[in-house]
Amino acid sequence: MKAIPVLRAALCLFALAVASSCSRKPATVQVSPGKVLLYGVERSQRLTARLFDQKGQPLDEGPKATWSSSKPEVATVDEGGRVVSKSAGNATVTVAFGTVSAEVPVEVVDAALIELLPAQATLVGPAGTQLPMSAVVRSSKGEPVALPLTWSSSDEKVVTVSSQGLVASVGNGKATVTARIGELEGAADVAVLVQDIARLEVRPSTALVRVGDSQRFEVVAVMPDGTKFENAMAQFRSSNPSVATIDGGGVASGVGPGSTTIRIELAGQATEATLIVN
Repeated sequence: MKAIPVLRAALCLFALAVASSCSRKPATVQVSPGKVLLYGVERSQRLTARLFDQKGQPLDEGPKATWSSSKPEVATVDEGGRVVSKSAGNATVTVAFGTVSAEVPVEVVDAALIELLPAQATLVGPAGTQLPMSAVVRSSKGEPVALPLTWSSSDEKVVTVSSQGLVASVGNGKATVTARIGELEGAADVAVLVQDIARLEVRPSTALVRVGDSQRFEVVAVMPDGTKFENAMAQFRSSNPSVATIDGGGVASGVGPGSTTIRIELAGQATEATLIVN
């Protein structure tokens, strides 16, 4: 006879448990990451979504997630939550579990490549010689885009690089300096030759170009024993940018008529060249 009350109690507890589970209704959706930023076309990012009840407990069983994009021409999303960039712009990706949904903002930046200058060079001078590396992010149309970059060196026993792209020699060898943003990256091969420099020479010492044309200046590092190292990496500066500008690879571009002095510096040594633009 005592078994009947026990059975009734068990049945009641079971009924309460069933009622409790049935009362767990979808309430919120959490998506990770909460924002998508893609650099370039055909780049991708996987989103994950999870459904929660009124008490913040996860619901492993429930309606299937459906994904959609407000602007498929900017970014598409598949049934698994993979977002793919299509063109520059902004869009919103929505994930829905029945009547419960969440939105994720998506931004696509037109960045096609990263150019490092010089792309290949040898850094000559005592250990600790520093030179800024020049990096330009270009869009699919070839236009420069101002974006922050993350820098790294493949071998910091050879060369280090700062967060601003300042390269410093450490020891003899070769390393790759890389600038990244998202999945996009550009690289430059840098060889290091730890050697004192007696003076610098530049070729040509005088040059004449037209507006819109360019001229490359080559740096020669002369060692104390008189030996010469050609095509050395150096820092270039134009005294008159309204006449001509010069990039990190030593290529000067004529801007307007006039004359400018091209100053070259490396490891405490300096030399100059003259560029005439007409």
